[in-house]
Amino acid sequence: MSEKWTISNIIALQVGTEPCWQVSLTRPDGTVGNHLMPTSTLEWRAAEYGVDPTDVDALLDIILHEPHMQTIDDPQHGPRYADDAPDLWTADNTTAAREAHVARIKTCNVRIDVRGVKALDPVRAGHRPDSDRIRKMREQVDTSRWLKKHGGLPVPPLPDIPDPAGGSLPTRSVPARRP
Repeated sequence: MSEKWTISNIIALQVGTEPCWQVSLTRPDGTVGNHLMPTSTLEWRAAEYGVDPTDVDALLDIILHEPHMQTIDDPQHGPRYADDAPDLWTADNTTAAREAHVARIKTCNVRIDVRGVKALDPVRAGHRPDSDRIRKMREQVDTSRWLKKHGGLPVPPLPDIPDPAGGSLPTRSVPARRP
């Protein structure tokens, strides 16, 4: 059975140049622990797992449970999730990665209720997702997943194309043509 922790407080912090949220979590024995996360973590999880970027509760549910997901140290490949389900980098796609990650939350040894918790209102009010930034993050995640799974992009980029006005046009990838 999982241990229920409650969110008792949240404060905004600046760590270097990075704006952060510090979530105080109270354990059943009264011990308080803190979870520190950059504010951009919400956008990253939206990009990584295809979660609606405006659904702050769903994003926080993922973020706050991640440290409690069971892992094992695989001597050959390093740390990995204990459930043998795909992770963000080994899943075939974003949907498969999200489904496996959300399933891990259900088996965590810690339960943190997020929905409707008033202490999280500052995060809900302060979260302003940037759709262009999230799109770029998704592209990075998808490209990284592809490279990890396949070792390279399907078509190498074309060399720079000379610009008739001088200089060169940016490199771009084009899909391979079928015969």
